[in-house]
Amino acid sequence: MEKIKTIQKLLDGIQSEEGESFSYDKEAIYNAYQNPNTDQPGLAIKLLSVFGGFLASLALFGFMGISGIFDSEYGILAVGIGSILVAWAINRNADKLIFDTFSVSIFIIGVVSLVVALFQFGMDENTVTFIVIFIALASLYVMQNYVLSFVSTVTIGGCLLTFIIFYGLYDDLVHIYVAFYAAVMGYWFLNEAKIISSGDKMSLLYSPVRIGIIISFLFGLIALGVKDLIRLDHRYIWISSIFIWVGVFLIVREILEVIQVTESKHKSAIYGLTILFLLPTIFCPSISGAILIILLSFLVNYKTGFVIGIVALVYFVSQYYYDLNFTLLTKSIILISSGIVLLIFYLFVQKIIKANEKV
Repeated sequence: MEKIKTIQKLLDGIQSEEGESFSYDKEAIYNAYQNPNTDQPGLAIKLLSVFGGFLASLALFGFMGISGIFDSEYGILAVGIGSILVAWAINRNADKLIFDTFSVSIFIIGVVSLVVALFQFGMDENTVTFIVIFIALASLYVMQNYVLSFVSTVTIGGCLLTFIIFYGLYDDLVHIYVAFYAAVMGYWFLNEAKIISSGDKMSLLYSPVRIGIIISFLFGLIALGVKDLIRLDHRYIWISSIFIWVGVFLIVREILEVIQVTESKHKSAIYGLTILFLLPTIFCPSISGAILIILLSFLVNYKTGFVIGIVALVYFVSQYYYDLNFTLLTKSIILISSGIVLLIFYLFVQKIIKANEKV
């Protein structure tokens, strides 16, 4: 009931500022609040439909292989193009979970078939990668279905990372990849209202693209965080950390503004503690990247991203701990020191919050 009153107060405030030109459907807003997502399945169900589509694609690919379709370059090319077009058609004319699963299967079949056909025609890896990126971008424009938009967004990230691997420019481009997705993720999170209000398509794309950007960012963090996954010069891995640290400090500044921390000494102390916490991770940007996801999700109250960030943080900390070429005693000291800094950080923030409450 209190939240209903808060919504009404907010609407009245907007009405007074905008004047008679502002109109809204009060009943529709209240119904949407009281019955959220009644017609939409949850994220877990949607992701399971992606997995189901993948399994269905594998089964259909097996049948196609047995039937001899893969023996003809033109046959598999026709299957690829036709499947992509059918997937687009289904999503433009149906909005049910069963059709989502079917269209995901068809879309995956189409993309993989097209890639196989292009390779059989003698195209090089880079050209094929750019073609797949173009198809994914076209899919985002043509259809705004949640599942396929998510798949398309992740496909773009995977293709960009594949492009880096094909060229072998790990030490240069992988840092650009991480910095690019950190910047895109920050912009996408912090400009939700602006993006959603820019048009109907963007309002439908916002949520699937948001989680797709997080997963694409994690691709880069995994490439940096899993030892020997790609050939990296670990002397320069700190470059990605610097890019991510800039993002972390910008988000910390936003959070300080939200919780109304205005005193310079408090801000300086928080920034100092942030530096102390991040310093041990300079040669593991994956940890600071996971922290960036957590802070962004906390700032905009995005629970799914917050959970993904925590899981990623636990994994990357564990990975970093076992990869360190130090003795167990040194590793323990690093972990204990980080824990102490976090406890001091927590106690300091709680003290500031309590002081503000008294005021």
